[in-house]
Amino acid sequence: MFINVIWLIAFVALTGLGIRLFIKVVRSSKMPVRYGSGFFVGLFTVLFGLITVLGFLGMLTAYLPRGNPVVEVTMAGTTEQIERGRQIASWTCAGCHSVDGELPLSGGEDIMADIPMPIGKATPANLTPAGRISTWSDGELQRVIREGTNPDGHLSTVMAANTFRYLSQQDLDSIVAYLRSEPAVETDIEQKNSLTFLAMVMLPVGMLPVKSPPDFDPPPHVESAVTARYGEYVTKVIDCVLCHGDDFSGGSGGIIPAGPSLAGAKLWTSEQFINTMRTGETPYGKMLSDEMPWEEIGKMDDETLKAVLLYLKEAAP
Repeated sequence: MFINVIWLIAFVALTGLGIRLFIKVVRSSKMPVRYGSGFFVGLFTVLFGLITVLGFLGMLTAYLPRGNPVVEVTMAGTTEQIERGRQIASWTCAGCHSVDGELPLSGGEDIMADIPMPIGKATPANLTPAGRISTWSDGELQRVIREGTNPDGHLSTVMAANTFRYLSQQDLDSIVAYLRSEPAVETDIEQKNSLTFLAMVMLPVGMLPVKSPPDFDPPPHVESAVTARYGEYVTKVIDCVLCHGDDFSGGSGGIIPAGPSLAGAKLWTSEQFINTMRTGETPYGKMLSDEMPWEEIGKMDDETLKAVLLYLKEAAP
């Protein structure tokens, strides 16, 4: 935070300096100076001012308390809950919160390391009882999963709360029940979580996948079945549209990988789709991109994968 404050002060100073210089230039009696230099000084002053405003707004988002009040709950921790939570965690949480993509969720590596922009560091936490969640209540844990808000009321650096807000309360309960049941795993992974000033500038304009806390309750539970409705529920939770576009016609790219159109899925059989998600090889012999988390998705059972394909056949262009 301290370094970002210094950056903000620097851009405030540059903006102020630019305004003073601009006023001086436009008052010049020399026309080339007034119009030529005035244009460039004005342009850079506006740019510095814009960066200052965006950086300030981003810092408000990152550092001010946020989120809905914690709803205190206590999980029953039934066998059914734990198993359902384990299933969901294997194809959602494990991709980040595990070094090898497998359970238990003992912590992962910096998920920003491969982003070609200096926006910060985000090391997924150890979510076993040996990690920091051991001091969190079940309600605090549910809030950070669903909203990306830490127990202290501040933004969790990067958390998939944008999509986990679509988890039903029943599935949210199951995930927490599973996390409480995991074996404690001690690790030496160093927690490094910070956002740079560039990230602060990007936050207000939606260039980072961080949303405000949801203003709606968890959606109704959808029973696991081979139906398009269950497939829609799953695709929301795993956020397929993030890369493949809102209508699955292909993503726009940027910091987020540009996923291709999923229109071709309409021609695939269930067996072809399941095999692709399990092996990474399409029916046409082409390997999926490393940016596609097919290994995590492939951990879904056949019933869930068939439901996802049913929904894609309906929703894709």
